[in-house]
Amino acid sequence: MKDNTAVTETPHTERVTSEPSAVSSDATSVRRSTSPATNGVKLVGEAFVPGASLLMDGNVVNGAAHVAAGIGIKMLFGPVGLLLAAADSYSKSVTDKYLWNHVNDLVTKAKETRKAKAETASPPAE
Repeated sequence: MKDNTAVTETPHTERVTSEPSAVSSDATSVRRSTSPATNGVKLVGEAFVPGASLLMDGNVVNGAAHVAAGIGIKMLFGPVGLLLAAADSYSKSVTDKYLWNHVNDLVTKAKETRKAKAETASPPAE
C-alpha cells in the first residue's frame, strides 16, 4: 500500500513523469531531495524528534506516526528504540523505503548470491 505523500516543493525537488504502468495508477512520481544540506538538516531534526524528516517533507500523517511510535518505543526499549524509530523515519524520507525494506533487500540479495555460488560450485548432474 502506497503512502499518500504530500511533498513540499523545494528547489531540489523534481517531478518526474513516466509512462503509466500496470503497477502504478499515478503517472507522476516524486523524486525526493538528495541535497546534502537538506539531508543534513533532516538528520539533525531526527536527533531531536523521530519523524522530523518526514514532517519536513510534508508527510504529516507518517511523520506524526513516527513521533508517536518513537515516544512509545523509547518508553519500552530506551534510547535504542528511539534511534531505530529515527533511522526508519530518515530512511523513508531520503530513500522512500522503510528501514525494514532495506534490511529485507540485503537478506534477499545475500540469499540469491549464496544460491548462485552453490549452483556454480556443485558438479553437474549426470
